[in-house]
Amino acid sequence: MIRVLDPASAVVRPDQEVGATVYISDRLLVRGEQLWKQDDRVIGVLAGLGLGLRPPARFREKGIPRRERRTVDGLRLESPQVAGLELYVTAEQGAPAPDAWTVVQQIRTVAPDVAQSFELVHVLFATGGLSGIGKGGSYVPGIGKGGSYVPGIGKGGSYVPGIGLGPDEFAVPGYGGKAPVAVLIADPSRTAPRLNRPPVVVMPDTGIGNHAWFPDEAVVGVNPAPPASLGVKVVGSPVADQGPGVTSRLTGDLDRLAGHGTFIAGIVRQTCPSARLQSHAIMTSDGLVAEDDALELLQDLLDGQVAALAAHDAASIIDVLTLSFGCYHEDAPEEDSDPSSVSGSSFAAVLRDLGRAGVLVVAGAGNDATERPFYPAAFAGDPLAGSGGLPLVSVGSVNPDRNKVSLFSNGGSWVTTYRPGAAIVSTLPRRQNASSQASVEVAGVDTLVGEALTAVRRGEAPAPRDRATIDLDDYSGGFGVWSGTSFSAPVLAGQLAQSLVTQGTEKTDLDTLLKRGWTALASVLHPRKLA
Repeated sequence: MIRVLDPASAVVRPDQEVGATVYISDRLLVRGEQLWKQDDRVIGVLAGLGLGLRPPARFREKGIPRRERRTVDGLRLESPQVAGLELYVTAEQGAPAPDAWTVVQQIRTVAPDVAQSFELVHVLFATGGLSGIGKGGSYVPGIGKGGSYVPGIGKGGSYVPGIGLGPDEFAVPGYGGKAPVAVLIADPSRTAPRLNRPPVVVMPDTGIGNHAWFPDEAVVGVNPAPPASLGVKVVGSPVADQGPGVTSRLTGDLDRLAGHGTFIAGIVRQTCPSARLQSHAIMTSDGLVAEDDALELLQDLLDGQVAALAAHDAASIIDVLTLSFGCYHEDAPEEDSDPSSVSGSSFAAVLRDLGRAGVLVVAGAGNDATERPFYPAAFAGDPLAGSGGLPLVSVGSVNPDRNKVSLFSNGGSWVTTYRPGAAIVSTLPRRQNASSQASVEVAGVDTLVGEALTAVRRGEAPAPRDRATIDLDDYSGGFGVWSGTSFSAPVLAGQLAQSLVTQGTEKTDLDTLLKRGWTALASVLHPRKLA
């Protein structure tokens, strides 16, 4: 069950200030030794609430296996193993539905020395937020829906809502909102240099859908089934972008984030055509990711990177990780909050270790026009000097003029740099065509008169093509325009990957990965300046 932590009604300890966040009420993030042997005081807290804590179903019989990371010279890892455990009502007595926030607060009071091992499982949104979670305004569309196309006003139809509505304007087709477009260029990878070892760009998102740019041999599809633990059904296919993206069979509407991962893949393809794309489908087509599912993937990536370094397995090394989702954390409640107040979280720890293992990590800054820290992007505000690793980079959005910051883009000292993220053109799954229709459709035969019409009716001549205005949710052409910092992040990721190509990517020892990564950052970034 998903809940919103409301600061006005949340149970807090003396002198504790919390901010709004969204979390899963019947799960806890547990890390370190507490995964296998919980403190007696924690067990007492749970018993007092009529609750128990158990591994998810897939680990229930054999328990959670320990991750054994190999050692690599020069690599110092600090992130403990972490997993999401289920809160459940014990059979011995009845109790209210579990509330993870209440459990965490009581553990902090009764067992403060182990409290850091227990965290909320936040709901991560596709580089956005919910109404009132960020600055207090509405969920910024542009990643989602919003605004209406009103046909029949003027000669060619008019986009009425959204004009003059500030950030919401970016949701309106013609003003940066999602809409189909025609693209005439061929897949850039066809003419890109063939490398012995192309840079690998990892994209955890909604997967990659059917598209001419992404035949099976060009894309590594990993982890194909997004978890159903959020209670959101992905229609059509376990991989969101491989289905039609329709949110309801009764209304036929397209889900807000349908095609999100395919769009990101197309951006990386345009900015670094030689890159190998590795897609992990962990997001549903309405843009939700459970934090424990994201952490499990990140730990898998880290374990794989360390194993590849230890075995000198160049083919399994990853180079760039781009993240287009995040959340507002309860421990950073205000716009002037110190971003490093969340630096002790499990999310921060595994991302730091990925940087130490030579992976360049970029994250979208969010779309709520706020300076409140948005994580994981705001981890860029936690200096990594002395960690021996590559720093996470947070990316805000600029408009097509590449000068002005997009009005929806989050800002603040924790935003490292900016890249184009408004009215971006990229790939979308060709199977996605939902219930909206063109405002005007004319059958080709109805344009004929006289002998021409007679010839068609007799079968002596072909009927001309039908005519119509644009169907705004028909992406069978394979391309569209969209806006959001979800798309600024892969722009930078592709630029970093292209810098790696320029330097050469065949050597993959840790020292080379770190030096090459720092060179890429220096050549591509202009900290706190517009791109």
